[in-house]
Formats: sequence, structure tokens, C-alpha cells
Amino acid sequence: MKTIGLLSNNENIKAISVAKDVYDYLILKKIRVLLLDSDELPKKHNLPTVDVEDFKSGIEALISVGGDGTFLRAAKHAFKNNIPIMGVNVGNLGFLAEINISDMYDSLDKIINNNFEIEKRMLISGKMFRDKKLIDEKNCPYLALNDFVITKSLLEKIIEIKIIINGVSLVSYGADGIIISTPTGSTAYSLSAGGPVVEPKNASIVITPICAHTLFSRSLVISPDNQIEIQINSGGTKVNLNIDGKKSDLEVLSGDIFKVEKSEYKLNLITFNKNTFFKIFKEKLIGRN
Repeated sequence: MKTIGLLSNNENIKAISVAKDVYDYLILKKIRVLLLDSDELPKKHNLPTVDVEDFKSGIEALISVGGDGTFLRAAKHAFKNNIPIMGVNVGNLGFLAEINISDMYDSLDKIINNNFEIEKRMLISGKMFRDKKLIDEKNCPYLALNDFVITKSLLEKIIEIKIIINGVSLVSYGADGIIISTPTGSTAYSLSAGGPVVEPKNASIVITPICAHTLFSRSLVISPDNQIEIQINSGGTKVNLNIDGKKSDLEVLSGDIFKVEKSEYKLNLITFNKNTFFKIFKEKLIGRN
């Protein structure tokens, strides 16, 4: 390993400090470290930077320092180039940023020496259609490691959402919105909305309504081989599409159909322990007993 990319939580002073420690350690080990010109770490410490394209094409591995949100931001640079990524957790226990600060240097040594395993994480892709025509073609397909969330604005009325599987109109909800998640994303917003926990190694898509106004409001766990369509009937209510927690610029109109499928890309998650997910699950969601 000769060149590693580094990103940190731009709004967390501790994360930037820890990232500087990572930077210094890698430089000491004769590793070239690439930093994005838009990040706070190089600005704060007057470090050399590169632009996004040079960043993506120049790194052999990627390290994020922060929480799961920082990891998701960093992962966008890794999807299409099969770049392995590791998350150093600063703060609360994370499902994606799984390396604790106490284990950081040992983990860095293992990365430098290629002494790690890769866990493949499924991605989902999405496209929005209006009158059977693809819209926002420039940015499509959208890619998500955690989830796509279609939701109304805070004070707006509920929206009608229809789920169509393989051409069959399966169920309709009057709801605040809907979450379409990967197994990785099942422990994020989907879980908070009452969805199931799915082991990340599974290949499935979880569809969970948000505050559904119906007696049937259970999540659906389905094979990604199915044709999945989400029809939005907003009745004039403002609707947003969020991708891995970030609001898109897309204007969603009543009658639009969002089509979701398994992506051809996968995330290469760096791991050192096959049981990490279950360990974090127990500590974070069940307790330490």
C-alpha cells in the first residue's frame, strides 16, 4: 500500500484532530496521503490537497475519521473504483465506522501491510421517472449504501405511496414517507421507523413506511432480483428524495415513479473481524450484558 486517501468529519474538532494523527502516522510510515481540497483538515493544518478526480483515481485505500455520516460521505469516492475503505469511529459506536481510536494504529499497520479482509456490501441504485421518461439523467443512477428516503416536508400533509413489485400493485400507504434500504442500511433510519435488522452480508431490499396511516404498516424484505417501483402521489405536497441521508436537488412531483434495483457496484469494506457486525449490534442495540 503506497497511497491512501483520508477524509474526516469537517464539523467535529476531535475528528479533525484524530485525522491529523492518522495523517502524521501514515507519513511517518512513508505512505503518500491524499486530502481533498474541500475538506477542513488540510485547511486547518495547511496540508497539500488534490481535487476530487485526482483523489478518486490516485488512492489505493480510503480512511474516514468521524461517524457513520462521514463514512457515507467518504464511500461515495470508493464505489466505482473498488477502493477498500475503513472507518475510524469518533464518538458514538458506529456500524460503518467500526474501528475505535484505541485500535487505530494497529489497524493502520495492517492496512499498510495489506493484512485485512474485504467484506462486500450491497448497493442499490435508483432512477426517477415522470410520464415514463427518465428525469435527472445526468446524475442517474443514484447510488446508496444505506438507503433512499422519499419523504414529505416537515409540516406538509401526508403523501400517498404505492409499492409495485414486478408490475403487481402490492400495497399503498398514506404516510410521511418511505425508506428503501440495503441490509447495511437496515440498522439506520429503517430501524428507527420499525424496520427489521438484516445481516449486511444478505442480498435483500427492505421497504419501510414512515408513520403510515394504515393498519398494515409492516416492512417488506424482498429479493433485489424483483422489479421495484415506488409511485408517489403527493397531491401538491412538497416531497424530497434523500440519498444516504443527504437531500438531493431533485424536485419530486405527484405521479413520479422511483425505480430501485440492486447496483452492479459494491462497497469494499475493510474488516479485521468476521463477527464485528454482531459485536456492534449487541453493544449498541441490546446492551453489554
